[in-house]
Parts: sequence; structure tokens; C-alpha cells
Amino acid sequence: MAPCMRSAPPARLERVRLESCNEQQHLTVVAKTPSLTSRQAPPPPLLRIHRNLVMQTLTIPASISKRKQACRSCRQRKKKCDAEHPACALCKKWSIRCEYTVPAESRDSHQDLGSDAPRNTWPAQSISSADFEFMQLPGLNFDLTPHIVQTQYPTPNSTTHFDEISEQQDLLAVLQLPSNDVLMELVEIFFSKLGHMFPCFHRGIFLHQVQSGAVQNDSPLVLHSICCVAARYHQDPTVRSRQKTWYEQAKLAYELTQREPHPGLRTIQAVLILVFYGYTAGDFSSTWLFLGKVWRQAVALGMNRMDASQSVPRSIQAGEIRDADKQIYSLENCEGTTAVEREEYRRTLWMLFIMDRNHAWPTGWPNAIFEQTFKVDLPIADAIFQSMNMDTQSTPVKNVSFTRNFDSLIASSSTAQDPLNVFHSVCVAHVLLGRVADLVHSLHDTPNTLEYAEECKQLDAHLVKFRLSLPRRVTSVLEAQPADRGHVVWLQIMLNTSAMVLHYRCASDVPVANPLSHFILAVTAARNIADIVKDASRISIDLLLSAHIGSSLYVAACILVIQWRTTNDCSLKEDIDIFTLVFERMNEVFAFLGLKLKFALEHDLKRSKENLEELRDRGIRGFLTDCSKWTHVREEVQRRGLLIDIT
Repeated sequence: MAPCMRSAPPARLERVRLESCNEQQHLTVVAKTPSLTSRQAPPPPLLRIHRNLVMQTLTIPASISKRKQACRSCRQRKKKCDAEHPACALCKKWSIRCEYTVPAESRDSHQDLGSDAPRNTWPAQSISSADFEFMQLPGLNFDLTPHIVQTQYPTPNSTTHFDEISEQQDLLAVLQLPSNDVLMELVEIFFSKLGHMFPCFHRGIFLHQVQSGAVQNDSPLVLHSICCVAARYHQDPTVRSRQKTWYEQAKLAYELTQREPHPGLRTIQAVLILVFYGYTAGDFSSTWLFLGKVWRQAVALGMNRMDASQSVPRSIQAGEIRDADKQIYSLENCEGTTAVEREEYRRTLWMLFIMDRNHAWPTGWPNAIFEQTFKVDLPIADAIFQSMNMDTQSTPVKNVSFTRNFDSLIASSSTAQDPLNVFHSVCVAHVLLGRVADLVHSLHDTPNTLEYAEECKQLDAHLVKFRLSLPRRVTSVLEAQPADRGHVVWLQIMLNTSAMVLHYRCASDVPVANPLSHFILAVTAARNIADIVKDASRISIDLLLSAHIGSSLYVAACILVIQWRTTNDCSLKEDIDIFTLVFERMNEVFAFLGLKLKFALEHDLKRSKENLEELRDRGIRGFLTDCSKWTHVREEVQRRGLLIDIT
């Protein structure tokens, strides 16, 4: 399951190959331009920031002045306009009014250009790969001369001038949101369908801020992100069809953010949603990079140390920043000025921690967040958090301090029972999952050594003690309260994921007397996940349609396939069929994730017994690095007209 990363395209390009779903096009750059030198004027901020735009020149007859070719919107923003009618491509892309003020005869002369004149025409559908290396934004056309786009990561240093920031914000003004009525519908859908997957929003306050227009003014980025994930559930097919457009708009807007984004909290929340959507749509590489960037932005804002007793705030010189932005630089203010704000910060940082762990364990790639640099107290119960308002001075209960001593974290679970705080347990479960994955994927620890075995034994003891510390209401979705069911399913699946990753070991690294003893424990964890799926489906299938648990469901299904085919235990076939049905339901909601997992499982079911025995003996690392399944998935996806890299 380890993704393959491709190198970025070179800075100097003469011919670019663009691929769409059903056709291939060649776009030829008209003039080869020299690379920028240190003495040349840098390209405009947008060109310098957006790393994936591939540019081409626009040839216009000299008889038509440049000023007469731009629509009013492009002219005001000083952007290149292709002067198409009735609307230019840029205005079409962002769904804004396109108006011309030039004489009609000038416009007609432009429309009467010969067919041989070069045109700036991009493919209508240009999503071609998971990491979107050649991501095109239809309608955004620029003059290639005298500059060439610099393919670099789009985060300027802290010396960026405010005039450049203003120009970037001017571009963001064209990223249009839906009408207020549709926007409110999508926000309501987000909380009703996905609220338990993103417990970092205070629903009442956020809805009030959207109704008043505060979020639209301060952070349209988070609304674009919400629109793209909520559109899947909207009854209007026109709204559903815009989810990819909103996703691309949100990606572009985020890539324009600086090292210290404002508002910091809403920016991080927006990225969490983008990562969720990108994972379900096959854009894994973008989500991976976004997690790394947003974590460093959180560190720059001091959010990672908001509950550290020995933290020292940054020193800001007078006049260094604008008064309106002072709140994003000081650690004291980054904690939030009210009790509900502070809790929303904590929940957002813990969601970032959780999603970082969920991206790392199936790939073997390192975590972006290290526990040593993460000092954020554990969240309080969701019922208490949602009952707070902006006038709440302090929380009714004290937050549990986050410590790296796992025994202390287990002991703290008793304080999360009255009132019941399942999200607290979800956070602790991902701390354990991260440590298990760190050990299994370590480049230094040798699996067949006594030290490695001792660490595995200690982690297994932590897992057992943590499970025993949880009340019955948290271990059974059928006995959980309706408001807690989504988190109970999430918690139990991730605990069993830790067990699968820990006990699915290479045969050469376990005692010779009983080489399959640990794999049996992995099979037990996989069957536990199957039981959780069955119980959840008796209540609501929506509890299972989450990108947070997609990889866990697939690994569990494959472990059961190995055990079924190598031992002829036919009782496992029913559980495997259950996973297939879940992936089919995922495919009805998500653009790609369900299809990917279903095709991968189909490939595993067709393996020979000898091949499955070899896969079992290779352990979890060998299983995750087996790419034969993804070749099959890629072929099946392409056969259906999609062109997305499998990661």
C-alpha cells in the first residue's frame, strides 16, 4: 500500500503532455524562454506560488490593444484574459459575472481570428493523477514571457510584502461560494452526516458565524472545503457535480496561504476536510503534503505548545505586523481568548494528530507530528463542549493533560467516563497506533532481536490494559448512546488495527516452535472488526462510510482471505463478503475510495494458495509493500475511464 511518489516536472518546459480521461492532447509552448536569474524581476506572486500551473503564450494580432481584450473582472485584478464571449474562461471557472467595456467592433475583431491562431484551450476535465503533478485550472491563462513558472513549494518566506499578499487575496475573491441558501444546506449536511468524523467544530457558534457572514469574510477556505465534502450528500445533482470544483478551489486557496495563515484555526480545520476528501478521491499525494505543511503552520503559530508549562512565546517587535493580525503571532492569543475557543483549538490539533497517524501507518512513511513537540491537553466530552458558548468563562471539567507516559494516559480514561468522553479514547488510541507503527516501520530496530520482541510485548500490554480500562458503553456500538456510536465504531476499529499491525509479523521473526501464533492474534483482530461492521450496519451504514477507517477495513479483509484460503476455514467467507458490501456502499458516496478497496480485495481473492502463504509469512511490512494489487486496481479503474494514480 506504499504510495509511489513521482518527481516534479522540470522548470524549463518546451512541450507538455496533458492527459484527460478519454483523450491525450499535446500543448506546445510557443517560445522557449530562458530561466530566471537573480537579477531578473521575479514572476508575479501567483505564478511564483502555484507550483502546478503549466503556462503557454497567447498570440494576439498587434492591431488589437491589450487593454481592449480584458474583461472588467480580469482587468481589475490585473489578470490575463482570453476575451472569450459571452464569458472569459477565468470567469467561467469561478462562476462570476463577465463584463466587457471595450467597443463591440474590437470584440468582434477578436472573435474573427483565423482558425490557425493559437488558442488557450485547456481540457474540460483534467484530473489525471493522485498527486496532480500536471494539475490544470481551466481558464487560468498567463503569458509565459518573460518568465517561466518556478516549480517550488508554494509557501513564501516570512518576508513576503503585504502588497503581494493583497494580490493573492484579490485572486481569492473570485473563488465563489454557492448562494447563501445552498451554503447553509451544505453546512447543515456537513454536521449531520460528517459531524462525528470532524469533532473539532462547535456547531452552534459555527452556524451562527456562517449565518452572519463572518466565516465568508474571514475564512472562505473552510467553507469551500465543507462544500466539497457535503455536496456528495446533497439531493440536487447540480450541487453534487460541483464538489470537484470546490475541492480544486480550496486546494488553490490553501496553497496560497503563508507560513502564518490567518485565521489559523479555520485554516487548519479546512485542511483536515481537504485531506479527508482527497483521500477518498485518490489525491493521496496532495493530502500527504498538506498534512506536513499545515503542521508546520500550526507550529509557527505556537499551537502545538498551547498547554506547555515551559513554553516561551515568540518576541514580536513593535510595528512588525499589523494590529489586526496580532492575535495570530502571540502564543498567548493562539490558545484562544475564550473557553470554547481554547477547546476548539485542542480538538483541531488532536484531529490533525489523528489524521497524521492514519496516513502514516498504511504507507510506512514517517509521521509529521512528533509527540515530543506536541503538548495539547486531551479534549473534554463533546456534550460539554457543544453546550458551551462564547460567554463561558471556564469549562465545567478540567482537561486531562497529555503525557507521553502511556500508563498515565490509560489511568486518565477513568476521568473520561463521567460524563462519557469517547473522543478522549479515540485520541489515546491513535497515540498507541502511532507508536505501534513507529516500531513496525522503524529503519533501526531489527525485528528478530530480543529488544524488538520486548517492545512488542510492552505495546501489547498497553493495548490490553487500555481495552480493559474502557467502559462497556465504549466497547459495544449496540450499547452505546446514539450520539456516541460514530466514535465507538471509530475507536474499536482503530484498537483492532493496532493489534493487526502489531501481531502480523514476519514468520522468520517469531519463535520456530509456533510460527503462526502471532498471526492468529491478527486474525482475531480482523474478525473483531468484521463483528463491529455487522453491529454498526444494524444501526446505520453511514457509521462505516468514513475515510478514517478505510485502510483498516481493507487490511482486516485481506488477513481473513489469507486465513480462509490457507486453512480452508469456510466460516471466514461470510465475513469477507461483508467487507465487499461495505466497499460497494463506500463507492456510492466517495468518488474513488470504495472502488479502490473493492478491486484490491477482488485481486486478493484470486491469488493462489502459495501466494497467500508467502504473503502471510512476509508480515505486515511485506504485505503493505506488495504493489501487485494496485496494478490490478489501476487497470480496473482505467478500464472504467478514470485516470487516477493508485496509492
